[in-house]
Amino acid sequence: MGPLAIVRNNADQIQREMAKIRSALHQDMREVVGGASAATDWRSYLRRYPWLAIGGAFAAGYLVVPRRSRPVVTVVAPAVESYQAPEPLSIAKPAGGVSWMRWGLGLIGPVITRAAQAYALSAVENLLINNAAVRPPAPTERGRADFKGQTSERTARGPLSRS
Repeated sequence: MGPLAIVRNNADQIQREMAKIRSALHQDMREVVGGASAATDWRSYLRRYPWLAIGGAFAAGYLVVPRRSRPVVTVVAPAVESYQAPEPLSIAKPAGGVSWMRWGLGLIGPVITRAAQAYALSAVENLLINNAAVRPPAPTERGRADFKGQTSERTARGPLSRS
């Protein structure tokens, strides 16, 4: 074995090792990309933790929706010489407030409306499908002859041929 053969064997061995390293690197990169895409897929979190997702949505809605503004009441104090104790102010709450029934209907109302719309749409589609079905035309004298075994010009030449 000459020096040229030894150099070739070393080069072949280095190429094989580099191919193994590239293959392992490629596999590792696939695993990293797969893990990153799984970590950023929000749908998988919804499937795994539905109640936590609903709680998070309620918390986000609570934080995002601004509170009702309360009216600012300014009290002007009279001069010190003729000071009389002010009467206590009472801030009246709006009548009715938010009842549980109103809150529940506000929450469930859109869902019921959407279900009713879907039901009405499917009923209309079924009605259109049943009434618009292609019905065969009533047989004519020529058609009756065709059904009794007699052939007409059109059926003898073929159904798509022109006269």
